Amino acid sequence: MTKKADLFRTLTKRWLTPLDAVSACGIFSLSQRCGEFRRAGHAVIDKWVVMPSGSRVKAYRVVKRVG
Repeated sequence: MTKKADLFRTLTKRWLTPLDAVSACGIFSLSQRCGEFRRAGHAVIDKWVVMPSGSRVKAYRVVKRVG
């Protein structure tokens, strides 16, 4: 399985921040991969999360399209 396929499978199961993507899948460019998934027609949602350090980062997740 490729890193990108592993990332997609993980995104369908839970929210990932960029730091989570590095540790879980070895992916350093989470936002770029999510952009590729969106252009391929997948429903990728995002939200801002506040890290314990106080910094804000985006978390991403792939969801099933309704309808």
